[in-house]
Amino acid sequence: MKAIEASKRPPLALEVVDLLNLARLAMSRADVQPLFWAFEYRGKRVLGNLFSIPYWRGSLPIFAYTGIEGELGGYVAYTSIEVEKVFFTSNSSNTRYAYGPVVELEEPPKIITRALSSKRGLREKPISIKAKNLSSLIRVLMIMSDDVASPPLWHCESEAGKHILGVITPFYDYYEANALPVFFYIESNEPPAPFIKYRPLNGGEELLYADSASDMKYFYGRVVTVKNIPFLRLRHRSRS
Repeated sequence: MKAIEASKRPPLALEVVDLLNLARLAMSRADVQPLFWAFEYRGKRVLGNLFSIPYWRGSLPIFAYTGIEGELGGYVAYTSIEVEKVFFTSNSSNTRYAYGPVVELEEPPKIITRALSSKRGLREKPISIKAKNLSSLIRVLMIMSDDVASPPLWHCESEAGKHILGVITPFYDYYEANALPVFFYIESNEPPAPFIKYRPLNGGEELLYADSASDMKYFYGRVVTVKNIPFLRLRHRSRS
């Protein structure tokens, strides 16, 4: 009975700044085709993707979403090779792009509307640890990545004008918890680019900002900009 009741709890709603950032987040796996949910909510059109991450006792479901305008298609098409691009289409035959099917809902389910209307945020936040520099953050990201998947680097601007960039790292089998979630993060005066390219070199490291993934000699970290990072206790500037 407890498992049934827990399955009805709403996910964490996480608003990303635009469709491009939503696609950058959802299209992260080469072996999985993401599903996008489209519906009307409080007079606005919403597009979202539901996924989960290992988190304390079990997993944390996240509904990442953004507002959309214009005509929908049956698929979201996305590429980050050479140039980053996203658009709606009804044709999924061009192999240059990755595709995520869109399901149009007559109305959103209650678990989603409860998530969108909730003001509570996360009851249990990760352990927050500030890293010394971006290189340290990317090294953490690298050990969590493989040929098919890589977690995002979450980014937002704080009320103080600082840019927060961080990654959720699960440490499995921690006492009675399935995973101890740790949020490694840095603060910067400048906003990041959509991608961070990195490679270790003899005697040092190379770390650059990039607008797309164009050189496969590098490891690429994907930056996803959100309105608010719920994993860290910070106040954020309101956005219209």
